[in-house]
Amino acid sequence: MMFNDRDLGVLGAGAILAVVCLIMPLPFAGKVVLGLSVLVGFIVLALLRLGPDRIPLEEWLLRRIRFRLQARRYTYQQPGYSHKRPWRLGRRQYQQRNKEPETQPAPPTKYPRSPSGESYHPVTLALDDLGIYPLVTVLLAVIGIYFLVWLTQGGAAEISLLIGGLFQ
Repeated sequence: MMFNDRDLGVLGAGAILAVVCLIMPLPFAGKVVLGLSVLVGFIVLALLRLGPDRIPLEEWLLRRIRFRLQARRYTYQQPGYSHKRPWRLGRRQYQQRNKEPETQPAPPTKYPRSPSGESYHPVTLALDDLGIYPLVTVLLAVIGIYFLVWLTQGGAAEISLLIGGLFQ
C-alpha cells in the first residue's frame, strides 16, 4: 500500500476545514491565520505517532481508555507481607525486619535513572510513512484557494496598483 488512507483522510479533512475558515466573519488576515493554523494542526495530527509501538493518536487514546475502564485483578497477600502491620508477623520475623543493616548505604549515582516504561511515552512524527509530497500538495492547494479568494475580494486591484506604480 503506497499511502495510509487514515493519514490522507486526516489531511483532506484539515484542508477542507481550512477552506471553510474562509466563511468566518473575520478580516482576511484573520481567516488566513486561522485556516493555516487549522491546516498545520491537522498535519501534525496526521503525522503524530505515540507510545512505544508508534500508533496514531486515536488508537493510543482507545487503548488508554480501554485500559482505564477494564476490570482489575487484586491479589491479597499472605500475613507477614505488609510493612504496615508488623504485629501480624511472628516475633522472630519482626525482630529480623527491624534490625539495623550492617552494610554501608550505596553512594548516590551520578546519572539520573531513565524513566520507567509506564511514564515514558515517546512521540514521533511519521514523515517516512506518509511522505512529503501529499503534505506539500495539500498546503499548496489551500494556499492557492486562499490566493484566489483574495484576488476576488480586491487583490487584483491591489496588484494592478502595485504594477502600475512600478512602471511610472
